[in-house]
Amino acid sequence: MAYTLTEGELYSTTDILSKTVIDRLVKDDPILMRLGFETLLGNSDTFVTVTTRSGAGVYEVGDTWTESTPSVSQDTVTLKILGGDADVDNFLMETRSNKLDIKGTALADKTLAVKELFLDLFYYGTAFDATGFAGLHQKMTSTTYNTVHEGSTATESVLNISNLRTGIDLIRGFKPELMVMSRLMRRSLATYFDSVGSAMPGVIDKFGKMVPSFDGIAIEPSDHISDAETISGSAFSARTGGSSTSIFILTFDPMAIGGVQGVSGLKVVPLGELETKDATRFRIKWYCAMKMKNLRSCAKLDGVDPDGTVAA
Repeated sequence: MAYTLTEGELYSTTDILSKTVIDRLVKDDPILMRLGFETLLGNSDTFVTVTTRSGAGVYEVGDTWTESTPSVSQDTVTLKILGGDADVDNFLMETRSNKLDIKGTALADKTLAVKELFLDLFYYGTAFDATGFAGLHQKMTSTTYNTVHEGSTATESVLNISNLRTGIDLIRGFKPELMVMSRLMRRSLATYFDSVGSAMPGVIDKFGKMVPSFDGIAIEPSDHISDAETISGSAFSARTGGSSTSIFILTFDPMAIGGVQGVSGLKVVPLGELETKDATRFRIKWYCAMKMKNLRSCAKLDGVDPDGTVAA
């Protein structure tokens, strides 16, 4: 069973410093608060995804039965190393800690940097950093299973409510939990509801917070979703260089999307005092990646004009 980072810490002997960093990492983030993480004993995980279901038929007595098997594809997720070093001046730590938590400030900033990197990769993957893990844009490319192209050729198009519902309907066998979009896109959607004389609906999410919603699915904005995406051949092609955006409809489940990480999880490693300066170095490291086991568990709309007038 996959646990979120916060839940996993309840079963861990991780030191207090690492637990504090994880709390800072997860806090107030709609993805990391929900995303379950599985532990990999090696550096990768290979699994099979069913792309076409096997058939069945009606037979008369004495008929010859026809065998059919599902079409499958093999996918491999490989752990990547995210992290960074933070040096804390020993003199300041000793003489100024009564006014400011110098070490805590340095680690909090480094934690935020790791968090931002993970989320950029979560959405854009190798389109953000070629050395990173595959993100949602790489996992969701099929108009049959999980993608609606709102734009055409290299031109974005305004969001069509009917297409948004089409994206929701692409999800089969799972209950979508969260719709994520840029802040500008959320404002445009709210403006649409204002124009039809109805306030944007709300729903109480799993954390007891009232949030905007669409068709009962909670909506959360993300600063990591770009309003400058490029489309080519009607499909997403790059994170920057254009003027379109994407909307993601997500299910968090071990058979849907989830995170994977090494046995040690996210760790803070005190590397000790440095030889060349009077400082102590701390390293935050995380062997992690994202996987998507079922192609029909999530969906996206790409090629959306984020500041256009939403159409019914």
